[in-house]
Amino acid sequence: MTLEFWPRRCLTPRPAPRPPKPRKRRWPRLPIPVGKAHQKLSQAIICADHELASWLDRAVKLCMVTGNPQLVRELKQRLDAVMAPLADEIFPPSPQA
Repeated sequence: MTLEFWPRRCLTPRPAPRPPKPRKRRWPRLPIPVGKAHQKLSQAIICADHELASWLDRAVKLCMVTGNPQLVRELKQRLDAVMAPLADEIFPPSPQA
């Protein structure tokens, strides 16, 4: 007769697997404060995220940004500058022969 020695980790039962964590929301809940809107706009500019910029533009146009009215006006001006079409897209350069 032979004796078998099993490692202790093989003798203890395994815990049940954890359920997966829910995904983090891409967009914050509305209404958002004006400071967070400025941060999101800066993030959109740095990352060249057109979807985030357009979502933020829509939130501002629906008056879902709360805070100091002066800061909201500055945010609107910043958004207008960012969302304005580029001059090359409006008037493409003429082909030179």
